[in-house]
Amino acid sequence: MLSAHITSFFNLIRAQLEETSRGVASIHHFHNVQCGIENILCLLEYNNDVVEKANQLSRRASSYITRHRLISSKICDADVSEDADRLRAAHEALAGFCFAVEHSKPNSRVGTLGLA
Repeated sequence: MLSAHITSFFNLIRAQLEETSRGVASIHHFHNVQCGIENILCLLEYNNDVVEKANQLSRRASSYITRHRLISSKICDADVSEDADRLRAAHEALAGFCFAVEHSKPNSRVGTLGLA
């Protein structure tokens, strides 16, 4: 089960993807995704699977956010289809990261911060 604290970071990541998809342009979207990922990782014991899923989410979110901004001004049918594919891939990566986090163990910092 995810703590409310970790869930709030997942909500932040999800919100950045959704804002981008609605056309809200911000240079901070990818930075916020990165911060959400890092904050989640800081609360977990090191696990290769979680790190791999975090890296995958980072790459896919970066690809979506960066390319969405670039094609916003010149959209054709192929661009829309590719953009939707990138958004779907980012959401799938987010789901994979969430699954890995759910099956990981909190580290000692969680107890120290009173988040357990």
